[in-house]
Amino acid sequence: MQIKSLHTQLYTISSYALRHNSETLTGCNRIGALVQKWQRLKKSGISDTLCQETLGISRSTYYRYVQKLKHMAIGIPLASRRPKRLRSPLWTEAQLQHLVSLRSAYPTYGKAKLAVILKRDHGWTLSESTVGRMLSHLKSNGLITRSVSALRKKRKRSFAKGHAQPWIFKPYQDMVIGERIQIDHMTVTKNGVTVKHFQAWDRVSKYIYANVYSHAKSTSAKRFLLELVQTVPFKILSIQVDGGSEFRAEFEAACAELGIPLLILPPRKPQYNGGVERGNRTFQEEFYANPNLLADSIGHIRHELSKALNTYNSFRPHFNLRGRTPLEYINSSQPEAA
Repeated sequence: MQIKSLHTQLYTISSYALRHNSETLTGCNRIGALVQKWQRLKKSGISDTLCQETLGISRSTYYRYVQKLKHMAIGIPLASRRPKRLRSPLWTEAQLQHLVSLRSAYPTYGKAKLAVILKRDHGWTLSESTVGRMLSHLKSNGLITRSVSALRKKRKRSFAKGHAQPWIFKPYQDMVIGERIQIDHMTVTKNGVTVKHFQAWDRVSKYIYANVYSHAKSTSAKRFLLELVQTVPFKILSIQVDGGSEFRAEFEAACAELGIPLLILPPRKPQYNGGVERGNRTFQEEFYANPNLLADSIGHIRHELSKALNTYNSFRPHFNLRGRTPLEYINSSQPEAA
């Protein structure tokens, strides 16, 4: 009979011993370094008071470290830093069971809402933190699952071409026309036709350019970018977008070829693109919701959209521009662009 491996418990004990030895050596090195620094300072004629201020430890701590090093030299490990008295739960079993029922009935409710309900309906004054610890306890025991509406861990944004840069705040009053053009897209269905509405919005002049496509891929975003550069009556200095996949690949490569800086918004920050988001709502209400819009194909919608854009940019007054239209503001600010 051949024994090809040892008992699993031997591997467990060996792993524990190696980990414990590593932790002991780490603690020994840290303490030894502090003790050596203290002793070097003392040899230089530095007082204990100045040694304390320099190293950030008290004199009693220094002597305690010296004793620990002596014990460790003869094989006695460092004492555990685990508290002797652990915090006991502040809730009862009845409260815990009722919380399970509540969370099962309302799986998207967080600790804040649940704490209010427990106090309002049952008179249990439990803080949000306590309810949060109760939820964590229930999750660890498999009695509840993570809420579908809970915030997910942020994922690092990666862009293949390396041209895009992270968004950095800049005071709005310091911006000029064509700087940080906001671009976004939305899905719209009108008269049985579903289109992807891409839109660009200039913060300073409030100028909007939009177009519709059959899909929201990077090829469509690139096509929209090229049309935008050719259409707007000013030079595009930079663009900001969210982290959607449609603004990667070919769109990013097109920005690099045109020499236009591309800024990527942080995750879950649509308010930084608030202007174009509000523009989407404007066209939802004033264009797509119009009962007189009878377009039943992408080409027909595109034709009607061009007329709506002309109305928005050259006829519809904008109160932030003191009653002027975006084109009037651009022509008054940049006469050469007329």
